[in-house]
Amino acid sequence: MNYTFLLWPSVIIAAILGVFFFMRRHRRFEIAALTSSKVMDHIKDLAIVLDQHGNIVTFNQAAQQACGISTASIGNPADNLSRPWSDLFKRYAQDIFKDEIRVELHYYQLTISPIKDNRNRTLGRLFMLHDITDSKLAEQAMAESESRYQQLVKLLPDGVITHRDGKIQFVNSASVEMIGASSASELIGKKFLDIVHSDSQELVIRRIQRSLIDKSANPLVNEKFVRLDGRTIDVEVTSRPIDIDGSPTFMVVFRDISEKKLADEKLQQLSRAVEQSPASILITNIEGIIEYVNPRFTLVTGYTAEEVLGKNPRILSTDQTQTGTHRDLWEKISTGREWQGEFVNRKKNGELYYESAIISPIIDANGVTTHYLAVKEDITERKRAEAELQALQVELREQAIRDPLTGLFNRRYLNETLEREIARAARENYPVSFIMSDIDHFKTINDTYGHPVGDIVLKNLAAELTSHARVGDIICRHGGEEFLVILPGVSSDDAFQIAERSRKSFQALRTEHGGFEIRATLSSGIATFPKNGTKSMELIALADQALYQAKSNGRNCVVVSRLVNL
Repeated sequence: MNYTFLLWPSVIIAAILGVFFFMRRHRRFEIAALTSSKVMDHIKDLAIVLDQHGNIVTFNQAAQQACGISTASIGNPADNLSRPWSDLFKRYAQDIFKDEIRVELHYYQLTISPIKDNRNRTLGRLFMLHDITDSKLAEQAMAESESRYQQLVKLLPDGVITHRDGKIQFVNSASVEMIGASSASELIGKKFLDIVHSDSQELVIRRIQRSLIDKSANPLVNEKFVRLDGRTIDVEVTSRPIDIDGSPTFMVVFRDISEKKLADEKLQQLSRAVEQSPASILITNIEGIIEYVNPRFTLVTGYTAEEVLGKNPRILSTDQTQTGTHRDLWEKISTGREWQGEFVNRKKNGELYYESAIISPIIDANGVTTHYLAVKEDITERKRAEAELQALQVELREQAIRDPLTGLFNRRYLNETLEREIARAARENYPVSFIMSDIDHFKTINDTYGHPVGDIVLKNLAAELTSHARVGDIICRHGGEEFLVILPGVSSDDAFQIAERSRKSFQALRTEHGGFEIRATLSSGIATFPKNGTKSMELIALADQALYQAKSNGRNCVVVSRLVNL
């Protein structure tokens, strides 16, 4: 029996399978043939060919080095490769793709293209990875730099505005605040000249036109801008043309100097006040070296500014300034305190003058003393007037407490001092003697020779009593021809001896007048504290009683009070 017909199905099946595998292998070879040109190995980009089932067909050297592919990988699925490349082939399974991707630390431009035969059948896919890491990093760096720049511009304390075709394109935060806007959007699109004061608009237009021609920056100038609320501000501004997207744009940088201008004006006022001050003003460094003097200083001292700058104020000093003044001065100002006082200084011509001075430390914002400021006034005339007034006051005081004829103290002075003297004697336990003296028959002298002669006799007695007085003794014309001598620390016995000496000396005096020789005698009474009493008026009364007793005894004698204080 012929069984040949039974073998046909097997042969047919085997033939079909053989054709299938042949065709599959042939297609892989076809793809490889299409892509295995040596040109691929000269491409720097990574090139990998997969068949339509995702198996690796071929690759170039760049892909081999980057992806770790070897010839053993051919025919195997691409997702069997090590990570991250296996993930890449899983993620991008489409036939057509073009975009930037990141693989670990590298950036690539990935292009996936289909591979087709001459009958437009898809045989596989070509993966091309162009390394763009350097350009990407540079782009990122530039973006970061630009971001930082924009952030810096936004945070600048100065205003920054860009305008194109006269309209504002950009403003930073400082501009928004200075122009008085609520946000940047309130200024974007607004005419730039709207914020420029009308007085400055024509100049601004000319500067813009000149900059467009010269392509140069405008110098720093002072102008006025107008805020949205209508208030004018003084600004310091500069501008320059810049190119943005091929269009001429102006960048304006400005700062509000309204407060600075106001401060400058106040400083100028202060400077004029200092220059025109009627007081001498002197500024030194912390070592005391002169750095500034005003015109008044030159007028007062005779020194020019050039002659004293760099010198110490000691060039004016004399030894007539009160001792310790300069030591006290430095102790105060070196500890941050103000000093007030007076100097006796010398002018350039040698003339002495008095100065009243206030010297203060100048302290900076950190609390550090940087200079010393002296404001000084010439008080020479005032001092002279004070001395004259003081002398006049002394003279008036003397006139008030002295007898104009004899120059001795009067009752007013006696009343002011007597109680203090008795109190001190009581405290320190010493005696005080009172001698009341009277010229005998003085009325007869006046009536016979006239009052001028009587005045001479009174002066002679005053001179006699003064010649025997000690420092601290009080000699007083008590009234008319009566004289009171108060002797602190003198007992009644010693007072008697003193009174006797005065009596005898006065008796011996001769007064010549009109060819006549005039003589007079003296009677005296004595009372002593605390022996005869403890009250001043009481002691005067007792001395007066003793005087009358001397008169009763025939005059020209001394009587001591016998009354004893109990």
